[in-house]
Formats: sequence, structure tokens, C-alpha cells
Amino acid sequence: MKPASPSGHIAHLFLRLRSGRRFLLHHVRYVVVAATILWCGAPAAAQDLYQDEEVKAAFLYHFATFVQWPQTATSERPFSVAVMGDDEVAAELEKFLPGREIQGRPMQVRRLESLDDLADDAMLFIGTRENYRLPELIGRVEDRSMLVVTEAPGALKDGSMINFQVIDDRVRFEISLLAARRAGLELSSRLLSAAMSVDTTSAIPAPVIVIFATAGTATPLG
Repeated sequence: MKPASPSGHIAHLFLRLRSGRRFLLHHVRYVVVAATILWCGAPAAAQDLYQDEEVKAAFLYHFATFVQWPQTATSERPFSVAVMGDDEVAAELEKFLPGREIQGRPMQVRRLESLDDLADDAMLFIGTRENYRLPELIGRVEDRSMLVVTEAPGALKDGSMINFQVIDDRVRFEISLLAARRAGLELSSRLLSAAMSVDTTSAIPAPVIVIFATAGTATPLG
């Protein structure tokens, strides 16, 4: 899958301006902040212009565009982003997602009070309000082909695929390739290059050592 470039997004918006079509200013705002952060190294001055929840919402949208999603759902079903434990980010997504699509599927955001409310959501963002039980929540969705995004120290070890961190007042993110691949999701190299760190240590199985008693040698397999 080849995602549209940030310059393409911005050019499209200016074409809409020139044609006199109506557009919403916050769409420009999100595209600019996401493009600036993802492709310009996330300068502190740029992030100072935006609230953290705006930055996270912009990231969540662009995460979706840089994932190779399984071709299982029909185009009639919305591409749903579930949010649990962060009403502010959910509110920003509600402003931005309407009218946008992933693989021809209209995007929507759903607020969850419980994982029992999960349906066929493609993404799940678990906010800091739920960090006290994060391992439990991630464990309950580990068998789903769903991109799980969190904001908690050490969340990748709990099975998160993408984890936000605020460092020097800047929103950054780290990625676990192993967790994403276990869910059947492939992440774009462009997304990996924008991350502050990518955990690949467990993504490639270590060689298996088999001891042959008769020969007295150890042979690596795999």
C-alpha cells in the first residue's frame, strides 16, 4: 500500500480552496500538524502550536494510513477507531475523521466504556485513564487483528503495538513489530522511520539449538 504524501494532502486542500468548495479549517490544521511531526522531525516549536490531544488524534489517523490491513471486511462497513480512556482524543477524532476513508471504507470513532463494547473495530486507542489495568486490556484483544495504541511507560512489553510518549513536551511514539505482526498487520517502512524507536529484538526468532547426543555437537536450526 502506498500512502498519499503529506504534500499531496496539502495540495488537495489548496485545490479545494481555489475551486471555491467549502472545507473545514480544522482539516487543514490536522494535516499540517501530522505532516510536520511525521516528516519534519517533530520540532518542539511546531508542537507548541497544538494541544497534545490534537497531535495524538493526527497521529492516530496517519497510523491507519500506514498499515497494510487484512482484506477481510467489506467496503460497506466503516473503518472504526475505538477509543477507551481518553475523551479528549475521542473528541478530536470526531471532528476530523468524518469524510475520510481507509481502503474505501468511511472512518468513524467509537467511544468505549468497556471492551465488551468492541465490535469489528480496526484500531483501539487505550488512554492513560486505563493504564492501571493495561496488561489485562491488551491481553483481552491479543487474538484480534486490531492495531492497539497506548500511552503508558513500558506498554510495548505488555503487548501494545504503538505507544505514545511525551518527551520534552513533545508527543513521540515507539513501535513493536512483533506485536503488530502477531496481529497480522504490516507497518509501512515510512511509519517505522518516523518512530522514536522500533522494537525488533523479538520480531525475528532466535536460532534453535538442538543437541545430538551421539555426535556430541550442537547444530543451529532456522
